[in-house]
Amino acid sequence: VRWSKCNMAWTKGKGTYTGISDVLHGSEEEVNQYLDKFQDYQHRAEMYYVYQTLHRYTEEPFTSHLPEALFNMARFLLHNLSQEIPYGVSKVSILYALAKQSKNMGAYKMARHAFDKLQQLVIPRRFQQAIDLSSITIRSKPFQDKEELLPMCSKCSTTNPLLNQMGNQCINCQQPFVHSFYAFEVLPLVEFIPENGISDLEAVKLINQDPPTSGGKGWQESNQGDV
Repeated sequence: VRWSKCNMAWTKGKGTYTGISDVLHGSEEEVNQYLDKFQDYQHRAEMYYVYQTLHRYTEEPFTSHLPEALFNMARFLLHNLSQEIPYGVSKVSILYALAKQSKNMGAYKMARHAFDKLQQLVIPRRFQQAIDLSSITIRSKPFQDKEELLPMCSKCSTTNPLLNQMGNQCINCQQPFVHSFYAFEVLPLVEFIPENGISDLEAVKLINQDPPTSGGKGWQESNQGDV
């Protein structure tokens, strides 16, 4: 009986089912709509994936992740929460994890910002005393972050602050930062667009080729006179 009901429901829904072939053969407007939906769902999936780790870090006594990874995860979520907060995601858990790891790693300016934001939210009672105490002790630390913690843009070599009001991108050239989903550090990747007339296959072949050896072109060293 269950199989019959499922089969009937699947048969009735045949007319509204959208497969990959339907999307590819649709109009340009429909394709763009599906691409926008895909990017939205992918963005939400990434946020839930990262938040699961931070939630377990705040709720459980032990964690298998390194402090640097938790620090980068919290920054990743904080920069992506500027648009909207997905259902079930606690901003308190994110800021609490960020504040603790920032303080431990020497990012005192970021830690102070996180503790200040926490004081504006409704904090669970089990975190209240620790947050109040840390909000006071952080005032004795320097109002700056360690220089080695600041991310650098691989495109324009600009050193970015840990807290970026523009989101997860470079403050100078607006190049989006791509994070590794292992340690969530910023990867040295740069976006580029091939010239007109170069197909995707040809672009991949050019990327995989070895760089040309020095020949008649390029820099050449020469010694003239006593210089």
